[in-house]
Amino acid sequence: MFFLDIVELSEGTDAKSMYKSLRKSLIQAGLDDEFLGKNLICIATDGAAVLTGRVGGLVTKLKQDFPKVQSIHCLAHRLELAVKDSLKEVAGCNQFEFFISKLYALYNQSSKNARLLQKAATGLNMQILKIGQIFTIRWVASSFRTVKAVWNDYPALAHQFRTAMEDTSRCDTERQKFRGLHKLLTSTGFLADLACMKDVLRELQNLSLKLQRKQTSLVDASCHIQQTIDVLTAMKASGGKSTQKAEQRISTGLFKDVELSESRPKINHLQFNQSIINSLKKRLPEPDLVQMLKPLDKRFWPQQHSARILYGETEVRALAKTLGEPAREAVEEFRDFKLQNRAPGKTLVKLQTASLTYLLSSAECERGFSAVNSTDSKYRNKLREQSLSSLLFVDLNGPSLEQFDPLPFVSSWIKAGHRPSTFWVTGRKAKTEDPRPLWSLLI
Repeated sequence: MFFLDIVELSEGTDAKSMYKSLRKSLIQAGLDDEFLGKNLICIATDGAAVLTGRVGGLVTKLKQDFPKVQSIHCLAHRLELAVKDSLKEVAGCNQFEFFISKLYALYNQSSKNARLLQKAATGLNMQILKIGQIFTIRWVASSFRTVKAVWNDYPALAHQFRTAMEDTSRCDTERQKFRGLHKLLTSTGFLADLACMKDVLRELQNLSLKLQRKQTSLVDASCHIQQTIDVLTAMKASGGKSTQKAEQRISTGLFKDVELSESRPKINHLQFNQSIINSLKKRLPEPDLVQMLKPLDKRFWPQQHSARILYGETEVRALAKTLGEPAREAVEEFRDFKLQNRAPGKTLVKLQTASLTYLLSSAECERGFSAVNSTDSKYRNKLREQSLSSLLFVDLNGPSLEQFDPLPFVSSWIKAGHRPSTFWVTGRKAKTEDPRPLWSLLI
């Protein structure tokens, strides 16, 4: 998997213009119709209507020219949609989300409150964690980090709220606001909701990160999804680690040395867990493509020899037809592979290669967007598309700094007749005008 190009949609953002720009970019890279007809098998998108529209979407136009192409809606994005479905369905989740959003606004829009929270955390010998937004356009891992931050910073938050509501230098309205925040934060109901969210989001974060890995295959993703569903189903009965800990502390009336007040949880935890499970099954069902790919993986073969004889032949035949390979030859090679432990034949190798080539998410594109923001910064905002694309190609596909050997390039530069130069990086001390060299670079 590698970055190929970034294209400006100069003619418009409709499906026709996008497809025209896409084909032009592929041709410039040497991927003509003949090559794409033999090798292009999959396209993964984030599910936008202009891409996946059944009548005139980009995927539809691509399939018209290349019938073998399989379209996959990014599993990581579908996971986010599953979480959103559950939040809308279960009562009380919106109140929890609103409280976290108030915390985010409180400490990101006021440097004074952020400084006081840092001071409270230092006084309690804690390491303050940044409280971010929750259930926004970011991945679910970001929401888990926010919930974890509130959980870890619980004593500092309670201490800062209590100090602020007793601060006579603040106006009555502001003190009343902090009094309400302190009352909600230190309630047993909020602690139970926080623990439930932390347990569920931890599992969803792990799943999201697995779906974003480069080496994860479509079959692996299906296994990870089912494993997460099984774990969440088991957690319904016993509760997660944080839930069990919260229940113990609620029984004592004290959590991390903060006194708790009695209140009922806003979220029905059993309903929330079941809603997440139902949403995962609805949004992330096992597609027919995964059913065709599973027989190629030895993990799914039956243990008994009699059950293995005809196992997977229907799926292998269907996959071969999908890829335009001889179906009967594929089945014969598959039989030798599973029953006689022979090396895969030429046709079966193509099917196995395809099984690892099918995409499961567009997370790599999201990483590309992050690289664009780092490269096309406010200091380099006049880069042309071609220059930006070249820089991104090196950044995303090139070796790491640890693997890069600059000596051959330095030697060729000197042999070309260029004079070595010394670059001095200078800085200024406070209240002085004398530049002081910090380090030198010799080329």
